Amino acid sequence: MTMTTHGIDPTAPIAVVGMSCRFPGATHPVGFWNNLMSGTDSVGTAPQGRWEQWLGDGPAVPGTPVTQGGFIDGPDTFDAGFFGVARREAEHMDPQQRLLLELAWQALEDAAVSPSTVHGAPWGVYVGACADDFRTQYLAAGRLDRFGHMGTSRSLLAGRLSHHFGLHGPSEVIDTGQSSSLCALHRAVVSLRLGECEGALVAGVNLNLLPEVTEQVRLWGGLSADGRCRTLDERADGYVRAEGGGCVVLKPLDTALRDGDHVYAVVRGSATNNDGGRCGLGVPSHDAQCEVIRAAHRTAGVTADQVAYLELHGTGTPVGDPVEARAVAAVIGRQRPQADPLRVGSVKTNIGHLESAAGIAGFIKACLAVHHGQLPPTLHHHRSPADLPLGDLNLRVIVRPEEYTFGADDVVGVSSFGMGGTNVHVVLGPPPAPGPAHGRDPVERPDAVLCLSGRSREAVRALARALLDHPLPARSPSVADVAWTLVQRAQWEHRAAVVGGDWEEIREGLHKVVAGHDLAMPAGWTQGADPGRIAAVGAASSYVCTGGIADVTRHLGPGLRKVPGLPTYPFERDTFALPRPVRTTATTAPATQPAPVPDGQDATGSLLDEWTRASTPDRLWLIRSFLERELLTVLGEAGSSPLRIDPDHTFNDLGIDSMSLLEFQERIVSATSLAIPESALFDHPTINELAAHVNTEMEAIRG
Repeated sequence: MTMTTHGIDPTAPIAVVGMSCRFPGATHPVGFWNNLMSGTDSVGTAPQGRWEQWLGDGPAVPGTPVTQGGFIDGPDTFDAGFFGVARREAEHMDPQQRLLLELAWQALEDAAVSPSTVHGAPWGVYVGACADDFRTQYLAAGRLDRFGHMGTSRSLLAGRLSHHFGLHGPSEVIDTGQSSSLCALHRAVVSLRLGECEGALVAGVNLNLLPEVTEQVRLWGGLSADGRCRTLDERADGYVRAEGGGCVVLKPLDTALRDGDHVYAVVRGSATNNDGGRCGLGVPSHDAQCEVIRAAHRTAGVTADQVAYLELHGTGTPVGDPVEARAVAAVIGRQRPQADPLRVGSVKTNIGHLESAAGIAGFIKACLAVHHGQLPPTLHHHRSPADLPLGDLNLRVIVRPEEYTFGADDVVGVSSFGMGGTNVHVVLGPPPAPGPAHGRDPVERPDAVLCLSGRSREAVRALARALLDHPLPARSPSVADVAWTLVQRAQWEHRAAVVGGDWEEIREGLHKVVAGHDLAMPAGWTQGADPGRIAAVGAASSYVCTGGIADVTRHLGPGLRKVPGLPTYPFERDTFALPRPVRTTATTAPATQPAPVPDGQDATGSLLDEWTRASTPDRLWLIRSFLERELLTVLGEAGSSPLRIDPDHTFNDLGIDSMSLLEFQERIVSATSLAIPESALFDHPTINELAAHVNTEMEAIRG
């Protein structure tokens, strides 16, 4: 990937080159788009156990319990091993942090950007978030742990991504309420245009873990009685809460085109402002919404007649919807021919209101609409209110799927408004028409090598199954395009390769990988004298045996395009139970979990006696085993299937933080009675080196 330093260009177009999501009813953008186009209502009943346990005594005001919402599956699950996170740390980490790690990885894979190519680069991270449900649960449960300090800090929603991927650009968490994630996108666009970063991860996240928060919104009067959002409909009576997250990868358009990236859409302009007391707190301002749309249009250099579609904030509240509709009509609807009303809609009717992640949900929907050349229907809309005639406003709600060919000058608007008055509007459009790729050979190659890798054999098979289930067209993208996209990904220790010249041969090979084969090729390919096929099989064999991805890259050659929307890494998630509150009385102090007593305190004599009795060659092995066991205990990994620690890897490479090392050092001192200073773990930064040091110290004292 080409990395360049950009100067200041306040109008530079910004490309969306990758995306990921976990929304109600969808675990990836392909599923999300299918749900939108089929008119699927992804709002349902709260999962069992989610809103049944209160921190307090229950609702303060009698009323029908809220049971409807938009929910994702498994917010308590996470592939900790994949991200090098110890189990103890993962248990005390906000699941929003865990979800964002997975979404960021998936978005980079969708963009065909290997994390190794951006490590150390000035890439920014911008996260929109406003909920602290897990932190509230964690503190109320009273079982505190040192990992909980950073694990529950909202700033780490962005900071952990920057840390894990080694990104050196700005790292910000933006909280403007319900407009947080679209405001985060605006911040990223501005940062890219100022040259503060060369690329950016932009995300929004929201998890609804506490029934008290939903009850509070009900008391405020914002929720729909039957749990359905009816944007601009006469029956609109509020919104339904939802959860999930989305992430997009941004680059300056010229960089994206130079890198051969697929571009979903191009951000042409954005703006933000605040109501600033023009109405009551929490009441939207018509004038402020008009101003923010006009400001975004000025930045984008567009006029009202160019707006093909507008993704509304559209919560379905009887106060907010009329204000937004009239503002949109004033700036766009009434500024265009009456015969061409502005098409509008809202994703909240499909998945609910994701609050701090609502903006990124609407933005991803808009990008996919541009990408596919289609406009999805808005649900639950039958007739506008009598006092809000949409015909007079020159607005038209999309109620059934529509085909739309986006021209070069067409744009889509996305709005998001926070209850504190922060308004955001973003303008995006289609990418430039593809031309001949500079320096690339467009000749089709009939012999492709698909490289699949994972941290386990099951992960490799799962990826093969996902590719089999993926709806790939017969001709475009080509087999070679998909192969080229897969070789851009990070490579792991378990590998499989599929060789073929068309989709029928590739699918046959994928079935073989699912069945347990590491190398799959059409029958007879090794028997002929076709040099292309022999080269393909050789490159595939090299990859499977040695991880020689360079051989496959050379074989595929130039002239290939990155394919969006392919299945991403199949995470192997474990469950990390959410904290539960401890019931207390006025005379009973909250229960706290005492600090773990180092195992060595009760076993000092045992360890020393065992070391004294051991032969000289066995003493080093004994100390090394002790150190591995103690470190696993510190990390919360001791058990039937503990994490494997490579004794030659440094503690830093193993992802062990300084606080864990301090606890590790205390356990060593307690068990050995040696005066091992904290610096010893930095001077001897591997298990093997530390074991040799401890053993030498033991021999010097005990002989």
